[in-house]
Amino acid sequence: MRRTLTALALAAAAAFALTGCASGEPTVGTGPTHAVAVSPSPAVTSAADCTGVFVTVQFGLLGADDVNACAPASAPLTAAAALKAVGVTTEGTQQYGDQVVCRVNGEPSASKPIDVPGQAPYTEKCAGMPAAFAYWAVWVRDSAAGQWDYAQSGITTEQLKPGQTLGVKFTTGSDTTPPQG
Repeated sequence: MRRTLTALALAAAAAFALTGCASGEPTVGTGPTHAVAVSPSPAVTSAADCTGVFVTVQFGLLGADDVNACAPASAPLTAAAALKAVGVTTEGTQQYGDQVVCRVNGEPSASKPIDVPGQAPYTEKCAGMPAAFAYWAVWVRDSAAGQWDYAQSGITTEQLKPGQTLGVKFTTGSDTTPPQG
């Protein structure tokens, strides 16, 4: 009888612990073009609280919900792996492959023109380099309070360490400001 009670107590404790883990989801937009990744740890919505690589994706005038999530990491990983870990999809270009980000979670649309103030409506085809007035900029920050720098390589080769932040921001016009947060 004592073994049965001990086994039941252990099973209840394990179930309770797993319920706490399963409820944590990164903060990811829930629109039709977003995937929500379930994380094995509680939700982390700021770089300061992330023990892995914090990921922020900012859609700007594209209108999709921004993504702020922690990619679990105890060793270096690529920017592409960090994005995938938080449920963010990317598409490269025909000419440069995944080294140039053309779409994030299906944005910008392949069929809907982008309206950038001061520019004629533009539809991204992902053939070569995106337009200089409407592109995805990839940024890296060494710590939660550190300075942002442009990534030095494409997302499939840019290496990130736990504690760093990856920022992917849709940049328009002459705006070259880093992601917020």
